[in-house]
Amino acid sequence: MSDGPHRSLPMRRAWKELAKRADKRTYDATEVQEALRHALASDWKNEVSPALISALKDVFSGRDNSLGFGKIALDQLEAAKPLAAGSVFGTNAVSWCIRAVKEGRVDKAAFYEAIGSAIRERGFAASRQVEEHYLRESGNRRADHVGARVESALAAFSDVALATTVFEPQPSPRSGLTKRTDLNDGVALR
Repeated sequence: MSDGPHRSLPMRRAWKELAKRADKRTYDATEVQEALRHALASDWKNEVSPALISALKDVFSGRDNSLGFGKIALDQLEAAKPLAAGSVFGTNAVSWCIRAVKEGRVDKAAFYEAIGSAIRERGFAASRQVEEHYLRESGNRRADHVGARVESALAAFSDVALATTVFEPQPSPRSGLTKRTDLNDGVALR
């Protein structure tokens, strides 16, 4: 007997935890959001190189692009593309940054929005992957429920909030997700 379809999900451990929380009604929306935040931050850490992050930050920090900022910033972003090689997440981050520069926005807020958009894009792709796995393993109704809860959790974050989860200090992965251990920590009463 299996504990649920999340066990056989072909994704990282953080995504399995998210799928488990989204599947079980005993976890409320904030706990699903917490697991989603952890899963996205884990993917970012595993897939996006520090060199790429540094290159993108340099473009939006205003270094070397005070005159003709648009052209110089675009050239810097094109030069950063090889740093994202092999990472769909990194490539999407560069693409969203290029989009922000083409809109004439080269500041920290635009950087956070661009990175947040790349993270949101990853979140929706992973949500579809989780939902498809549940559809194959347990049926339409359960898959719809899990997909809706993950997408609802993702919709609760702004792009800036998503970017903040990867750039601001986070708790260590071992203690990243809170667990209920006390008898009084049961399901919240509404």
